[in-house]
Amino acid sequence: MKQNDKNKQRQICQMKGKNAKKMTSTGWQTDQIVWWKGVAIDRQSNEYKQLVRRAYQAMFGQNERFRTALMSTRGQRLFHSRGESNPFKTILTEDELCTILTELRDNYDKRDKGVERKKRVFVDMDNVLVDFESGLALVSDSVKKEYEGRLDEIPGLFGLMKPMPGAIDAMHELQKHFDLFILSTAPWKNPSAWSDKVSWVTKYLDDVFHKRMVITHRKDLCQGDYLIDDRGKNGTSEFAGEWIEFGSEKFPNWNSVLEYLNAKEQ
Repeated sequence: MKQNDKNKQRQICQMKGKNAKKMTSTGWQTDQIVWWKGVAIDRQSNEYKQLVRRAYQAMFGQNERFRTALMSTRGQRLFHSRGESNPFKTILTEDELCTILTELRDNYDKRDKGVERKKRVFVDMDNVLVDFESGLALVSDSVKKEYEGRLDEIPGLFGLMKPMPGAIDAMHELQKHFDLFILSTAPWKNPSAWSDKVSWVTKYLDDVFHKRMVITHRKDLCQGDYLIDDRGKNGTSEFAGEWIEFGSEKFPNWNSVLEYLNAKEQ
């Protein structure tokens, strides 16, 4: 910011430590003018202070290491031992820097307070969202015979399956009131199943589950309020929230699930 040449600014921004310090200039102190993207800014102006704030906010949001380090100081007063206190001699005083960092830290902790969190619902795929038998119906008898006893290992099988009755509409309805994620398991010995499941979601429910999909053999490790699943395997029975057993006498179809969850949240 002490250089009015945009190319020099970019060059300095890519430097670290002493190399960057060697490029410093005190010329700006005479008229108190600093530069950003070719625009002159009064160092003592509110415009300048807001620019610096936005820069630190961007770094806080984009740099996980910086964010983690700052949040580890919760409850502590921040100091900058090498900071200059005279705002006419430095780009950022100790007080200005520590004030910005303290605000970032404290506001981050307040971000969810007063905001009611939607309850999280995980939804299984096989025989819950996806009709497994509909895919098998499209596979030849010879292939079924070859994979007898391990039909879920048939390559490409999961990409052939159709949605369960009412599943698509149910997801759009639940999306209005809940934080939805897919929580599914893919056969370990069928690598295509993993990509097939992503392709299926992209085709039928990308507007609901875009990048909201977890594939794991340990569903109990995921934290949520409800898990809609047809079997208690792969950690489902150990899930810390409520397991809604799809296909059971209590929840035979998607209408029964919707009625139950809507009643619970009213």
